[in-house]
Amino acid sequence: MKKIRKGIDAMGMRLPLPNVHPNTMSGLSVIASMLFLLLTGVSTAIALIFLTAALILDWFDGIIARKFGKTSEEGYIVDVASDRFSEGLMFTAFFYPWFYLFTLNCILAILSVKRKRHFILPLRHVFLVFYVLLLF
Repeated sequence: MKKIRKGIDAMGMRLPLPNVHPNTMSGLSVIASMLFLLLTGVSTAIALIFLTAALILDWFDGIIARKFGKTSEEGYIVDVASDRFSEGLMFTAFFYPWFYLFTLNCILAILSVKRKRHFILPLRHVFLVFYVLLLF
């Protein structure tokens, strides 16, 4: 799994990304999550676009931080907090079992920050697959 992640991140480092503050991308990811939640009942296809955008923007925040040397402990905490907030928004419309998994991820987020080691379940990625399967 680490090899796959390294390969994906290496590909991301080669992308022509803007030199913006990574927290900007985290904020945009949260906004995309809000739009997903608002559009879930209106248009599932458009909601899916915002769900995908939220995940891509979250990926970009880490890539931008590493590519432009903007990594910091504060940035890591902002990233983890915005990721959990984004999850909370996404899972609002799909309570069971997502709320319980979200709660577990919040506990893991606290441990990650405390131990300075990232171990969080990729719930939003699994949720994307779930949502696509729900459409068909």
